[in-house]
Amino acid sequence: MNKNQATLVLWWPKASEQTRAEEEGRMPRLRFEVHAAHGDRLHGGEEALNRLPTDMPCLVLLDPTEVGLFAVTPPKLSGNKLKEALPFLVEPFLLNEPEENHVSLWPLIPGHSQGAQLAAVVAKNRARSVVALCRQHGLKLLGLSCETLRSSHSERVLWVSGEHALMVDGVDTPLVLPLQQTTVAKVLLEQRLATCPENSVSCTPASMARLQPLGLENHRALQVGETKGLAPLRSLTNKALLSQDDMRRMGVRNSGPTPGVKKLLAPALSLVAVAVVGLNLLAFKATHTANSIEQAIADTYAQAMPNTPMVADPLLLIEREKRTITSGMNTSNATGLAALLHEVGQAMEDAPFNSMVDLAWAENTLSVRFTANVSEIQQEEALQRLKARRLDAKWLIGAKSRLPVLQVKRGAS
Repeated sequence: MNKNQATLVLWWPKASEQTRAEEEGRMPRLRFEVHAAHGDRLHGGEEALNRLPTDMPCLVLLDPTEVGLFAVTPPKLSGNKLKEALPFLVEPFLLNEPEENHVSLWPLIPGHSQGAQLAAVVAKNRARSVVALCRQHGLKLLGLSCETLRSSHSERVLWVSGEHALMVDGVDTPLVLPLQQTTVAKVLLEQRLATCPENSVSCTPASMARLQPLGLENHRALQVGETKGLAPLRSLTNKALLSQDDMRRMGVRNSGPTPGVKKLLAPALSLVAVAVVGLNLLAFKATHTANSIEQAIADTYAQAMPNTPMVADPLLLIEREKRTITSGMNTSNATGLAALLHEVGQAMEDAPFNSMVDLAWAENTLSVRFTANVSEIQQEEALQRLKARRLDAKWLIGAKSRLPVLQVKRGAS
């Protein structure tokens, strides 16, 4: 990223809101702000996802309710060993399996009584869904983060963003308060403020106005006034929920070379010999080929199984999904399903990304349900391609979902 270039900050909608928009065939609307290189906000507003600028690096902020924050005492490990241990360190706080999450560690609670650090957790399937949609619309994604990871130059800051009040005090995990639930927000905030000294929590007048329904204007711990305590939103690019390796596996390319490549390039630049230059060119070609293969595998896997986290070798996971689909079927039926599914995939190659909802197999007939954003032109083109392959195909409307359903079976020989 160019340090002098402005950054587009996006507040991503909740998973339920994103799913609802996809099912209704419309684009989700996102709150956005453009921040200058020095951190000041230039302008902002709300815009449909497909109308956001694609020539500006963007930072996506996930909804605070979708990022778990836990105070943990990390083991005395480092590097990959620590990264592998982190999901199991937060396992007691999770409802899903540890391997189904990305976990990052941050030193944002220096005043914790037990010297704990802050662990941030986001589900892999949620992160993969957001990244895929950003790539589909051509956004120059810098990373995923969350406002609760903003550091504070002063010890305690309270501010309002969207429909949440957020508080960072450096003593415990950041606090997320739903403003729509006034009673809950008031009780939780009063409990946290009760432990704070007088006039120790900074809050801007604009945020205090949003907090007025909580009736805390005259609380002894609150100090209302303009504050520079919070680090700029742009600084959250350094507090990403996903590592660069994780982003590359999802098909996101770095704006510059990786640290490992830099280490190889530094000594190479000091050697001007023709042989060394030739070797570096060969190594670059091999690395480029490997990265292309890796990206192709990741893209194919994400399209084939968008709801299955890639926590193991993709070929093994695909084989497992195949066994699940074909369990209870005889060999001929399984072969027929695979063949028809392949034909449908070829016929619907122009359909929007991730538009298939589910499928069913009965009486040698394959039924595939798609989202509402598959146009009539795409449906008609798919029919013509399938009929050219001597297959009986027709479009129906789902009785309950009202979504388009494509039925395909072998034609009479």
